[in-house]
Parts: sequence; structure tokens; C-alpha cells
Amino acid sequence: MFMKKIMKYLIVIILLALIGLIGFLIWKYNYKNEYINNKPNDNYDKEPIYLDHVDEFDIKDSNYLERFYERYVAYKKLHPDYSDDKIITYVNIGLDKPFYSDMEEVDMSKKYLIICNKYHNLKKNYVPDLVSLDGYGGGSMEREAASYFKKMVDAAKKEGLSLKNVSGYRSYNTQTSLYNSYVSKDGKAKADTYSARPGTSEHQTGLASDINWVSSRFENTDEFKWLIKNAHKYGFILRYPKGKTFITGYTYEPWHFRYVGESVAKYIYEHDITYEEYYATFILK
Repeated sequence: MFMKKIMKYLIVIILLALIGLIGFLIWKYNYKNEYINNKPNDNYDKEPIYLDHVDEFDIKDSNYLERFYERYVAYKKLHPDYSDDKIITYVNIGLDKPFYSDMEEVDMSKKYLIICNKYHNLKKNYVPDLVSLDGYGGGSMEREAASYFKKMVDAAKKEGLSLKNVSGYRSYNTQTSLYNSYVSKDGKAKADTYSARPGTSEHQTGLASDINWVSSRFENTDEFKWLIKNAHKYGFILRYPKGKTFITGYTYEPWHFRYVGESVAKYIYEHDITYEEYYATFILK
């Protein structure tokens, strides 16, 4: 009799345990499905691993990339005061690594939204579809960028201002000669703060223009003030703004403007960010 009671209790306990386990598995399945359905795909063919890191990083609706997880963790240890969003963005840019230390080839599928900097290099023989800027300072630029550059110059002219391209497209070989001359003059460390190494210059993309004169004095002109307020309307951004050297890798260049298209330029202008930050947030993923 006593043994029968024991068996009944054991059966009840086992049944309750099974019911609890089934309930837990159903909850876990629904939770994962709900989270996955509300999270953008991370370009993985397998189930996203990022579910394992929900408690470590605030990654919902962010530009989190699972392949950079270990780098996020390491960077967070070095910068515990940074928000998760800043950590993720800075690592996506590459700021957890020294400039030029781990280069990737420019993703040409991005067209005029490519990024060419101290982490992304162009092929030696890359030449964009160029259009002459005769009558607009000379030189050449990538076809679409040139079209909008001309519109911008014409608009400024109507307001009595004169804009001209003084340096647009530069070949790999031209950049090599220019960079080497700066290294000979100022040494490599200093040259790297204001001149791009061959293959990493935006000028080779054909999307950049040095406007009027390559001097900090350009900042004091009416033309510069007009560009700051209006360049984004024509798809151009101030590429190397003041106070952002640690992100861009270059000292402030008030003369250097880059074509990224109207909508992107407008966002960068309104949010006062660098192109690196925009790329790491919206394009890289």
C-alpha cells in the first residue's frame, strides 16, 4: 500500500515536470521567433548568434554585426564610458584598430556611396567614369558627381559667389607622387595626417573636389560659408570636418567636399556626423 502511494506521487511529480518543461520550451521558441522577426537579417544563412548577446549589448534596432562581436567586447573594456551604440559604430568604422593596419578592398557595388579611407583601399588600376570640369575650374570628376558639382557652382554663381574645382580626380600614380613628396618634406607620421597613401585617396574615386584653394583660410570666405549651408542640397558633404580627426584620420580640411547624393548628404548635414559614421550605421550592414 505504501509503495503504491509513493508511485502515485512520483508519477504526479514527473507529469508536472514534463508540463513545466514543455511550457518553457514553447515560451523560448516564441521568444526567439518574435525577436528574430523584429531584427534585421545579419547576412547569415544560419540562425543569428546575436540572441546569445542580448544581455551584453543593446543591439535591438542597431547596426550590430555578429562577426564583430569579439571586437565589440574588447573595445567596450577599453571604453566602459561609451554607450553600446557608440561602441558598435566605432568598431564598425574600424576605430578599434590602428589606421592602415587591416585594409579591406573598397566595395565597388556601393557606387557613389563607396568608402575609401584608412581602412578601405582602391585597386591600383581603378579609374571611374570621368567627365571634364572645363569651365568649372578644370580637371575631372565621376560623371554623376560632376553633374551635381556643376549645378552647385551655377547656384552659387547666381548669388555672386565663385566656386571652382582645383583638384578632382587623381590617379593612383599621381597620388603616389604627391604623398611621397609630402613624406620627404614632413616625414611619414605628419604626412599621414593630411595626405592619403596611394589607393586610399578619395580623389581616386572621382567623387571628391578640393574647392577654390587648399588652405585653412578658405574657411573665412563667403564661398565656404555658402557651401556649409548649401552643399548638401547638391549631394556634397564636408568630408573632413573640424574635431573629427580621430574618426576620419585627417586634419580639418574646409576645402574638401565629397559627393554622396542628396538624401545622404542631407542626413549627414542635419545630424552633424562624418561619412564614416553614416557608412558604419547604414551602409556596411
